[in-house]
Amino acid sequence: MAASALELARAAGGEPPSLERIELVGDFPPVADWGFSALLGHPVKIARHPAGAAAFRSVLEGVLEEGPTGTGWAVMTADLPERGGESALARPSAIGAAAVAVVGAGGARIDPATIAPFEGPACAVDAAIAAARSARRAEPDAWVGDWSPDPAQGRPVDLASVLAAASPPLSAVSEGAYVPRARYVENLPSRWRFVAEECDVCGSRTFPARGACVRCGERWRLRPTVLPTEGATVVASTVIGKGGQPTEFDAQVAASGAYGVVLAELAPGARVTLQVTDSAPEALAIGSRIGTRLRRLYPMEGEWRYGRKAVPLAGPSSRA
Repeated sequence: MAASALELARAAGGEPPSLERIELVGDFPPVADWGFSALLGHPVKIARHPAGAAAFRSVLEGVLEEGPTGTGWAVMTADLPERGGESALARPSAIGAAAVAVVGAGGARIDPATIAPFEGPACAVDAAIAAARSARRAEPDAWVGDWSPDPAQGRPVDLASVLAAASPPLSAVSEGAYVPRARYVENLPSRWRFVAEECDVCGSRTFPARGACVRCGERWRLRPTVLPTEGATVVASTVIGKGGQPTEFDAQVAASGAYGVVLAELAPGARVTLQVTDSAPEALAIGSRIGTRLRRLYPMEGEWRYGRKAVPLAGPSSRA
């Protein structure tokens, strides 16, 4: 969710600054320390801070006081109800979990004083949204996920089921979609950033990248090409019901039921299979245009694995 917030914040700002530092406010998993660099495609400095509105305000004030530096920064925070977020639990009609990213390059027009009314460890997201509204006298630039600024429009959530799905044993043994960690890390550029390879010999495109042209086998004259993460077209769609899922998704199916899967074309000759999120399993029919969001997939080899999932390109679950 935080990665999706970061991508949307950068996209909403037009030409995004080259981020060199990320300030994390709250309890982020260890994967954040290297995961954001993998997502951005270049090294980035990570600093961690305590959770809560007060910490968010202090960090935001700090980066704004520095003024223009010529380098980009992001202040990010998340509220997770399954970890005891009082703010989210007080809004039972809302989805609960939420993340916010504030991206700038110095001189941003945000008044941290607007955060003052918010206190407590689980109010950082509310505080960040208040700051964004103050800066533009409107809603933040973009929303991601099945979450609404109006709690009445949120989706009820069973926190017991959420907790069960979010806390399976990390030592679980795969019986279906097993991917060794070395291969998982090696494929992150393609799986997280949709990096393909263009062959200068035959002109073919290989996706995901595999170090050799899929048509002629060339290994040296290959150029990395980043495919768009937004605007893909669904060419096939199905729904995976209970009992049809790989064992990695048992906890998810037990918590929320069937899930959708689509085959989407990112560009001519480049297709990817994605799980559907932030909408009903059958919401994405053939011909639908989709966006993608980096989300948690399943635990494997002692850690959570992450990958992109498909969301409707337009509508209440993803609006700019």
